[in-house]
Amino acid sequence: MSLQKRVALVTGGSGGLGRVHALTLAQNGADVAVTGNRNIDKAESVANEIRALGRKALAIKVDVSNEDEVNEGVEKIKKELGSVDILVNNAASGIVRATLIEKTAKEDWDQDLRVNLTGAFNCIKAVIPDMKKNNWGRIINISSVTGTMGGSGQCSYATTKAGLIGLTKTVALEGARYNITCNALVLGVFGGRGREDSSFYDVAEPFRERIIKRTAMRRPGDPKELSNVLAFLASDEASYVTGDAIVVGGGIDLFTF
Repeated sequence: MSLQKRVALVTGGSGGLGRVHALTLAQNGADVAVTGNRNIDKAESVANEIRALGRKALAIKVDVSNEDEVNEGVEKIKKELGSVDILVNNAASGIVRATLIEKTAKEDWDQDLRVNLTGAFNCIKAVIPDMKKNNWGRIINISSVTGTMGGSGQCSYATTKAGLIGLTKTVALEGARYNITCNALVLGVFGGRGREDSSFYDVAEPFRERIIKRTAMRRPGDPKELSNVLAFLASDEASYVTGDAIVVGGGIDLFTF
């Protein structure tokens, strides 16, 4: 798979899974812009890692829930790297909630929707005109099995991740005639380097053990195992894959919880 001469934008690329996505795209030849909001220093550190691979990189401070900031960020990417060919909507609110619906605060609900769902909408809206003009584009939305199966105490998170799948299918329909694909990666459990790479480690250990027991592979996934699938979806080789919600979960089966 070659992503030579492609420009990628990875939102929430300042650490965790976003960092691995950005590095994998760069390893396959793409120049990469990463966004950070609370962690712009970490985003710059990721950009330096990308440059060390011989690719161009840019770190920008963007709140994806703010349409103006997204538009300004995309314009900066165009000036320094070129128009965005590959968009990875990875940014998330970064807060793990375990609150029953009747106890969920309205502001928490609003924040999750603004960042996890409206943020993806803002970014797609900002980059798709150039993708249409160039007759090529790859959009990858990071969803979760919680969005397909629900999760007790996860009403806002599950809703946003389900919404991303609906958004994915709509963008796939609208982009098909322009050679733009849009897919969702539906994540199971990923561990990587512990808390640095995954919010999985923010939940109680007994619950973590329960999830692993319900996963056929009996372990968390390595972020690279996810990013390898992402790199395929970003490539020319995946030109006929669009509108799909692809589960990368090691055989997770939440129905048995």
